[in-house]
Amino acid sequence: MDRRKDQAAKRTQVLDPDQAGGQRSVYGRQQRKRHSPFRKFIPFLFIAIIGILIAREEIPAVHDWWQKTFSPDSWRAQNTCRQAVIDDAGHGKYLRVLKPGEVHNTIDGRYVENLLVVELGANGVEGKVEYTCYLDKQGMLFKLTRRSSGNRTGSDMDGD
Repeated sequence: MDRRKDQAAKRTQVLDPDQAGGQRSVYGRQQRKRHSPFRKFIPFLFIAIIGILIAREEIPAVHDWWQKTFSPDSWRAQNTCRQAVIDDAGHGKYLRVLKPGEVHNTIDGRYVENLLVVELGANGVEGKVEYTCYLDKQGMLFKLTRRSSGNRTGSDMDGD
């Protein structure tokens, strides 16, 4: 009987509540580290996602790739309108697209609005021009509308 009391006393000393709690927390931390090796990469993943979203909005080539990959119908409509604008702006030089436009579906086809470009006029002054483009159901140009947004010099446009 004394032998059992001695063993019980040793167990109590070994499994003291402070020690037992400490052992469990160490074991819990070790177990958590062992099962989540990718936990370190989560902040980098968030930074990468935010970077891609910003690049999609700010870099035209990334926006074009994104549209072509994830929304090919909208990309085709924007590309068709962009080509029509280039053909229409025969007298303007140094044409660049500021905004690719917003694509909307209609019963008769697609509609691209707010396609904003800047072109260098014959007098050497840059001017913003906004286009609206209507496409038929086959994706062919139906109507292109041009609206000047006013002429500005190159130094005025740096703030955009």
